[in-house]
Amino acid sequence: MRLKEIFNAFSRRASSSPNVRHEVPETTRTRVLLWCGKVFGRRSAYRAAEDLWDEFWNEIHSFLQFRCGRAQLTDSRGCVESRTEDAIRYLSGCDGAKFIDFLEDIFRVQCFFRASLPANDAVAELNELLRADNLPYHITNLVWEETREAVPAFGGNEHTVMRIIAYPMVIFRDNEVVHAELVEPALSLLRNPRFKNANTEFLEALEDYRKGDCGDCLTKCGSAFESVLKVICEEKGWQYSQNDTAQFLLKKVLGNTTLEPFLESGLMIGSVIRNKLSKSHGAGSQSRKFPRHIARYALHSTAAAILLLASETGME
Repeated sequence: MRLKEIFNAFSRRASSSPNVRHEVPETTRTRVLLWCGKVFGRRSAYRAAEDLWDEFWNEIHSFLQFRCGRAQLTDSRGCVESRTEDAIRYLSGCDGAKFIDFLEDIFRVQCFFRASLPANDAVAELNELLRADNLPYHITNLVWEETREAVPAFGGNEHTVMRIIAYPMVIFRDNEVVHAELVEPALSLLRNPRFKNANTEFLEALEDYRKGDCGDCLTKCGSAFESVLKVICEEKGWQYSQNDTAQFLLKKVLGNTTLEPFLESGLMIGSVIRNKLSKSHGAGSQSRKFPRHIARYALHSTAAAILLLASETGME
């Protein structure tokens, strides 16, 4: 993992919300560490072709060293027998946000893809562990893109290549029902590579909301909705321009589906909020406030609008 990615960790992203404490109880930490033993350990339930335990912890230890700026992570007066022991001891007692960093790190180690547990199955199991203690966090799925490109190792001939376009990341789960019925289905839909730009924008909106940057959250919600409209028009062969507004694009979609025109105002609410309240336009001489509950409403209404339009146009 590149240095820039090492420092783009949950704890760094969360630092803009200093009044929010991220508590991760001992029970969750223990379960996650036991789970790592199940996936990467010598007696792995997901039997890998090789023992990945030491390799996994050596790489995790390296990530933690850079973030902490210390060669030894735990009390320097103590004696640790291995990098594995040092990392596990550190994660057992570190700040909650730093433990959440580790949840994202799991998917960044090189040996992860040599374990036999599929990436999104791993995500599902870790989310189950977070729910066991009712923690307000959710790990997003890994997103792949399938492309055709020349591969030097095969004489420059074109081959199908799978590229990761979004690694799993931890987001804040505000409400269990809303998350399960709106946010997670929207994220699942946007994992389709054709929605990769909308997926990035919606994930950034969720991240901005968690950080308390509600102005940027509103902007990204509007961008994600607009991107989905453009993809729908492109896939259906409905003519549009890259400079068309969300309202124009939505009229185009509504005019080609069975959705009633009166739904336009409801589907446009996220874009209206963006235009009126977000940072997408200059504030001039007036200071502008971005209420958190409005940002939350924009997130949920954007997710609902995306799901409705995708269902109506057969792009689920």
